[in-house]
Amino acid sequence: MNTGEVKIATHMKGASIYVDGGYAGDTTKLKKFDLRPGNHDIEVRDAAGYTIYRERIQVLVGKTTDIKLAA
Repeated sequence: MNTGEVKIATHMKGASIYVDGGYAGDTTKLKKFDLRPGNHDIEVRDAAGYTIYRERIQVLVGKTTDIKLAA
């Protein structure tokens, strides 16, 4: 499999996760997911729609990128 894994660690419930501008899921259900290698923009928005986290990450094949969010 030619993907890398992104793992988001947070105790926040119901925040929305966006990958490269598209909705990927919420923090209640989506704890980790695979992405193709390369640079990706990860954004997390709270229940009111405010951006609480935004970062461009680099995904490497076979590696896990950990993102830790304060609750």
